[in-house]
Amino acid sequence: MSTALANQKTSVGCPCGSTEPLREAFHTPTRRYVRCPTCDLVFLHPRPARETVEGYFREEYDGDYGEVEASDDRLPVFRSVLEHLSIYPQPPGSLLDIGCGDGEFLTLCRDAGWVCSGIELSQRAAARAANKGFTMLPSQALERGEGAGQFDVVTLINVLETVSDPLAMLRQAASVLAFDGKIVVRATNGAFHLPMRTPARWVGSQYDQAFHWYLYTAKALRTLMGLAGLHVVGVRNSRPSRGPLSPVHPWLSQLKWTVSRGVFWPLSQTLFAATGGQVVCAPSFEMVARRQQGER
Repeated sequence: MSTALANQKTSVGCPCGSTEPLREAFHTPTRRYVRCPTCDLVFLHPRPARETVEGYFREEYDGDYGEVEASDDRLPVFRSVLEHLSIYPQPPGSLLDIGCGDGEFLTLCRDAGWVCSGIELSQRAAARAANKGFTMLPSQALERGEGAGQFDVVTLINVLETVSDPLAMLRQAASVLAFDGKIVVRATNGAFHLPMRTPARWVGSQYDQAFHWYLYTAKALRTLMGLAGLHVVGVRNSRPSRGPLSPVHPWLSQLKWTVSRGVFWPLSQTLFAATGGQVVCAPSFEMVARRQQGER
């Protein structure tokens, strides 16, 4: 993300509400990241104001990353999320993708029989998704309390890394779930990326690691899910994309990405299977949750 965003900082406390002192996680020449000892969330400290965050995604993000997001490189990610959803037996119903871009994931879901809607801050990306025939909700719909109980599934694919308040977003997403509806989140895995910071520098790939405003471990996301009134029913490794989102040196970055994907993905899957799903150590992970009984 742009340096300008990182320089406009306001929020300091952890979204989980903990009052424990934050611990230093790491810093770069322009950013400082801290870890919450209560929930394990790592985040930029202080964080940009909500208006700054939303303004960037509304006006600039599509120009910076829209082409890559819509490329075939992201298809393994979208297929992985849809495959995870299919593990939980239910006929296709209504699905809302928050941060849907121009609707590439929604296209896969529609082909699988889902009735699809999206929310997208980027005006240009939202227009392209609407042109593909998807129902686009206003970007402020959830905050205004619209759509309560309407959706069988809500998906957030690498969205919680870049929202102003992930707990507020999860609560808003939970509010539109139908009875026994599910939330599916894909998140960048801090348990992988934090230990890899030094090796990444050794091979000149430090700028290929994506550190946005939040970096999650399974524990951190599980904690926020619980605070949002959601019960986690499944966690697993998420299949990586075919290439980095914004490579610094395109050819070399693509080569290193391909090699690392060929090494780390089989290894993470082996560890996941050997530990009965207890070790989630791929670069990204997926979590599925339901509304807790009695929550509304």
